[in-house]
Amino acid sequence: MDTPSIWSEINLRRYEGRPRLLKLHLERSRQIPLTVSLHDDQPELDVILLHVSRIRALRIFGGAPDILNRFASLTFPALEFLLVDLNSEFVDLLLSLYSRTPALKCLHLHGLYEPLLLTDPAAGHLNSSTPRNMYPVESLTELSLRGAIDDWRLTPNSIHFPVLECLALRINYPVSFLEAIVAPKLERFEFSRSFKILPIHSAFNGPTSKFDNVRHLICSASPRPEMVWQGALDLAKEFCYVFPGVHHARIHMQYLCPLFSPCRTVHHPHDHHSPIDNWTHLETLEIQDLDSNQVDMHFMDWFTKRRDLGLRLKLVSERTTANNLIAPNTSNAAKSRLYQTFQECCASVELCCVPVSSPMYLSMSAGSLQLFTRPHSESNQLSQTDLVALARMCSAEPADMLRAQFCTP
Repeated sequence: MDTPSIWSEINLRRYEGRPRLLKLHLERSRQIPLTVSLHDDQPELDVILLHVSRIRALRIFGGAPDILNRFASLTFPALEFLLVDLNSEFVDLLLSLYSRTPALKCLHLHGLYEPLLLTDPAAGHLNSSTPRNMYPVESLTELSLRGAIDDWRLTPNSIHFPVLECLALRINYPVSFLEAIVAPKLERFEFSRSFKILPIHSAFNGPTSKFDNVRHLICSASPRPEMVWQGALDLAKEFCYVFPGVHHARIHMQYLCPLFSPCRTVHHPHDHHSPIDNWTHLETLEIQDLDSNQVDMHFMDWFTKRRDLGLRLKLVSERTTANNLIAPNTSNAAKSRLYQTFQECCASVELCCVPVSSPMYLSMSAGSLQLFTRPHSESNQLSQTDLVALARMCSAEPADMLRAQFCTP
């Protein structure tokens, strides 16, 4: 109880009507940096603002306009992380705050309904009358934008992020924003479609060389995985060309078909190979919620072509009802071939919470197999007894490593 670090996080909602308890919490935290979560403009906020110099991370999930107005005369000298769920058109309220957060590095804006940067609709570029220092572009290393923005109206290469390393976009005009930014240190990009918004797809019109440093790319699941708009799938294909230097990719099952199927595109008419082939330096590939019943020949052929490139594969399942993936002794020829392809073509295979058939026999010619599984009540899930038997069966086989770990749901 006397360790300050265990008192570093404060969810103000839990202290509604209990200011004395909140003060005790702050006393026990002493002078260590604070992470504060706000859900509305409640009276207890006054207690928190007495310690504004200690706030390192601030999350505003509701009542953003009222809360931001309360901050109008305050400076946050230690604030490095800011998340604001606007839920309305109140981007302007953030502008003055940016100039009073000199240490800000990570900015997450949710519920956007207009661009992050003010633009002149007539000229289609940044408004020259707006002070440049009102935008935290010089200090940001991480930026995440979510919302239904109608149109960016930004001039290509007009927004410079000199130290930005991570960018996550869940907006319906991601290509327009990518065309507008210059981020020479960008290393990680994440995309998922906006909820209930049909992405307006347009091919990237700019030099892909400005994103050569992006090594990590993530195509996350849509909010409703059963509904995937074609525009989002087209965007996933386009990203294979926008980010040619990807070494590590994490993609959801819903993007497999557009990424692995041979196709021609408007801007790449002479290419008739899989878009993912453009990632010539790919080292690791993580696939989420892989469904063996939806895997086609293009997916299998791609792994065969990559046989000698030492690809490391990780399969992750977040669905407790997922189909059995690893089933080498099954009568299902497709599943058996899938297992054999992974076995022969990958340098290593890691399974995380992926359901498997039991009993099963593993004979991995690949360098290693890592197996992470979460026990469930279903009869087709691997049990602890199965793991013991599995380890014994593998002891005489050429697998270099078998790692099993149970995770609680």
